[in-house]
Amino acid sequence: MSKKKSYMDSTSILSENLLKKLRDKIAHKLAVRSIKKDKNVKKEINDLNKELENLWSDINKIGKDIDPNHKSYTPKKVTIDDFIG
Repeated sequence: MSKKKSYMDSTSILSENLLKKLRDKIAHKLAVRSIKKDKNVKKEINDLNKELENLWSDINKIGKDIDPNHKSYTPKKVTIDDFIG
């Protein structure tokens, strides 16, 4: 196997929009970082987790009433990464 390195010349970089893709990735990272630090978003995620916990506790309670062998389900905590990806 050859150990030759290949480099893109300046016309190839411009024609493939490499700089635009790099700019978009950096902008996306900055936007995600600011969303993760936003206190309102954190509060909404915590409220959503509490509502899900209450909903599943009600569902589990009904399941226990119907079937004594019902196994309780505990949902995993929702994070900001679940929405942003």
